Amino acid sequence: MKVFFVSTPRGEGELREKYRQIYDEIPKMGYTHVSDFINTNSVGFQDKMARGREEHKKFYHDMVKGIQSADICIFETTMPSLGVGFLIQTALDYSKPVIVLYYKDNTAYFLSGIEDDKLIIASYDDNNLKKVLKKTLTQAREKRDKRFNFFLSPKLLSYLEDVSNEQGVTKSKILRDLIVEHMRKRNEKS
Repeated sequence: MKVFFVSTPRGEGELREKYRQIYDEIPKMGYTHVSDFINTNSVGFQDKMARGREEHKKFYHDMVKGIQSADICIFETTMPSLGVGFLIQTALDYSKPVIVLYYKDNTAYFLSGIEDDKLIIASYDDNNLKKVLKKTLTQAREKRDKRFNFFLSPKLLSYLEDVSNEQGVTKSKILRDLIVEHMRKRNEKS
């Protein structure tokens, strides 16, 4: 199972060691990394971004591609970062199970306000990191989407593609939203 793990490169010193511990523990639990961005330090990242727009575009596309290819996304958010927040929302938009970790009492208040059943937020400390990581990864595995195929007539597929393009979302998201809406209406009748 593939994991996308990211934190802000601004986290230096003690935080950098926490990021490394999480990164190193993930493969020990049987998962595969799809990104090694965690190995990027603040100075290296700034130097790379100073090269210009092409580097910015490459970085953006690499991050989104990593999210798309992952089964589960993990973000360490002890050090606040708008970029990491954007990536969290992107992962949720792709319907990926998202684990948000923060060290001790550094609660991500803004992220805690998100209502999404794919979002798991957990605190860890020096004594319970492995336990928290194992528990949240188990929860995330249970929240993964299940894939199934079905056939559509060309007319229905054309309509679905038009709506997808208009709304700027995937065809799968449109179908999921329709099913959720149907479930909500059915529950209201009960």
